[in-house]
Amino acid sequence: MGWFARVLVLVLSAIAPAFAGPADNTLRWASDSEPANIIPYQNTVREGVVMGFLIWDAPTYRDPTSGEYRLHLAESVRLVDATTIEIRMRQGIVAHDGEVVDAQDLVDTVNIMLDPANRIVNFQRVSWLARAELVDAQTARLIMKEPFGPWQEYLTNVVVMPSDYLRRVGLEGMAREPIGTGPYRVSELAPGRQTVLERFDRYFGGAKGQPSIQRLIFRRIPEANTRLAELLTGGLDWVWRVLPDQARNLRSRRNLTVVSGETVRIVYIGMDAGGRTGREGNPMTDLRVRRAISHAIDRPGIIRNLVGEGASVLHTPCHPEQFGCTQEGITRYEYDPARARALLAEAGYPNGFEVALMAYRERPWVEAVIGQLRAVGIRANLSWVQADTSSSEVRDGRVRMNMGAWGSTSLYDVAAITSYFFGDNPNDMARDAEVAAMLRRGDTSTDPAARIEAYAPAIRRITEQAYWLPMWTFPLTYAFNSQLEFRPSADEVPRFFEARWRR
Repeated sequence: MGWFARVLVLVLSAIAPAFAGPADNTLRWASDSEPANIIPYQNTVREGVVMGFLIWDAPTYRDPTSGEYRLHLAESVRLVDATTIEIRMRQGIVAHDGEVVDAQDLVDTVNIMLDPANRIVNFQRVSWLARAELVDAQTARLIMKEPFGPWQEYLTNVVVMPSDYLRRVGLEGMAREPIGTGPYRVSELAPGRQTVLERFDRYFGGAKGQPSIQRLIFRRIPEANTRLAELLTGGLDWVWRVLPDQARNLRSRRNLTVVSGETVRIVYIGMDAGGRTGREGNPMTDLRVRRAISHAIDRPGIIRNLVGEGASVLHTPCHPEQFGCTQEGITRYEYDPARARALLAEAGYPNGFEVALMAYRERPWVEAVIGQLRAVGIRANLSWVQADTSSSEVRDGRVRMNMGAWGSTSLYDVAAITSYFFGDNPNDMARDAEVAAMLRRGDTSTDPAARIEAYAPAIRRITEQAYWLPMWTFPLTYAFNSQLEFRPSADEVPRFFEARWRR
């Protein structure tokens, strides 16, 4: 049965949903994942990042078109010295519960997130800070641990929470009933069913501007065909991660718009080179095995047959457009299954070996990889989990091999990805002290030339040692109601506060 026929079967076998669209000024969207915890500091999944932009705000905002850093909650930002940022907050900012938000809220938010007792999942957002200090009601200072080159980029991710409410209900209470300052407030949070956001009529606007759409309804729908069926029948207005064959069929539909493009997100295979799961009997600690895996996978073929337009083969543990992501002098691994088998035999695995491959998204891609690994003798068994489970298992040192994707929290800097995965921290599966030291030199310099000089040899060593197999840049294809004015951006954040219905 063809794709379109399968979708029709799904449509006809389901109860027809209420038609979505501009009539009630509501946008209904769906995705295959959702955050276990909606607080931006407590999740790393993309849907959580999207919700964070809708519900909360940061002192500054990065314009996705120009790359310019614009003032948002802040009315001024200045670097006092190499480790001190002074932020003067706008007056009149009101949270969704009516609480006035000022410098005290910024200070409290940062210090609460820095407290080790709170076990922040997305600690990268504030890990570069030592503390926050109050100067006066409208002015705060953020004290960096040391000079930090990408501070302007990272400041856009320091979301501010109303601290009276946060202290009253705690992080768990904030996760159950979120309150922010953003263009939308949460009116219903029912994980596994739906999340409803309502336009916040007292929103100050700032760099994001005033939203047009009154209501956003999000649902997690794991199956791509089910999402498409609902889009075709009007139950949804907007979906993304549309598969290539689906996109080809949808482009002929006059009531739908289909748009594809590359994002800053990348796909990778991680390997336990550092032996965190144990060194004895662990093939991943052998460079020859890691190189064999790198030669075993036909990345161009998978892109051509499954991933689709907007993707390109990746050779570095970072996106080429990110600051510091050198493409010079790196080691590249071409598809060569014969070479892969020879390397496995040389490493003492002439008949291959068995390994669990943990993954949480784009299952057809993962299954293609598993098939190609099996073709050279590596019997990879799929361990399919939720994104948050994958992250925690890696941090706890229980993953021998994984396939994942990383969008750098939409930050255009190597520090947001290469340092995150190779900087001698819980996410680091390689544990290469030499690499970590180089990355640290780059992270702690505010001189762009010095940063590039520090990052380049680290990236070269990561590729030479095959600590990762960078797979491809992550393409995104969107399909949405043609009455919707929506502009995608490469940072993979659908800005629904900029969307509007054509009248």
